[in-house]
Amino acid sequence: MINDYFKMLENWKKLPAYRLETRIDSLFGFAVPKLIENIYGYQTKIVIPELPIRLATIHPEHENTNFANRSYKVDFYVRTENKKNLFIEFKSDSGSRRENQDDYLMLSQKFGMKAIIEGILKLYSATSYRSKYKYLLDKLIGANIINNDHEILIGNENIQVIYAQPKSLKGDKNTKVLDFQTIADELISCYPDEKLMTCFASSLKNWAND
Repeated sequence: MINDYFKMLENWKKLPAYRLETRIDSLFGFAVPKLIENIYGYQTKIVIPELPIRLATIHPEHENTNFANRSYKVDFYVRTENKKNLFIEFKSDSGSRRENQDDYLMLSQKFGMKAIIEGILKLYSATSYRSKYKYLLDKLIGANIINNDHEILIGNENIQVIYAQPKSLKGDKNTKVLDFQTIADELISCYPDEKLMTCFASSLKNWAND
């Protein structure tokens, strides 16, 4: 049944409007700690999907406008035990990367992690989704990024951006890319007896040239 499921995904991925990454990102996210440890040598402290980046934090010209508290989303934020901050973008098609997406990731790097956290605290103050943002803040507390009084405990640390995508692009020489072949090999190594992960790895290999 699992084989058939991934064959279906491989078939559907060929359709023009099918968004594969929203169906498989949880599998990738589950494996992120192992991937980060084995490939980069970092122990993971926390993984947060869809981390919000406040628009006015990286575009200060929009402060005090109706756009200020809108947000971009980073697919996965990883905080490591040695205080590295990783922003991981997961793409099922290498060509689906957008220039404006690269821009907000680069701007996040420019402003640093402390500014990103300050922006999240401002979003919490402004949002109607209080319980969900409170849960996010609780995760940041658990990672010792903020304290119980929502005071920021970190300095303006650097952010490293990693693209998880089928293959490297011509313009990726100065960008960290985690390609699907590498991910697949690590999944097979880490989960050799887990049918779900080995089937996922097999499909990633088939998508590695997309």
